[in-house]
Amino acid sequence: MSVTIEIELPDELVPLLEQKARGAGLDREQYLRALVDRDLASPRTLDDILRPFREEVAASGISDDDLTNLFSAARTDG
Repeated sequence: MSVTIEIELPDELVPLLEQKARGAGLDREQYLRALVDRDLASPRTLDDILRPFREEVAASGISDDDLTNLFSAARTDG
């Protein structure tokens, strides 16, 4: 069973929605459904949230010391 819900979006969001959906390989309806599913799913753990960042760091080859220095510099510059 499913329910159809109609929402109004500002005109300026429609092109952004289309772009995001295409980038994900989905149509608008599928993309919006995925957003709702993800948001309503059980809360993500900190590990889930940080996983993409950790993967990017690992792929970059940056050392732990370099990463620490990068964060230290960002804290003092901010």
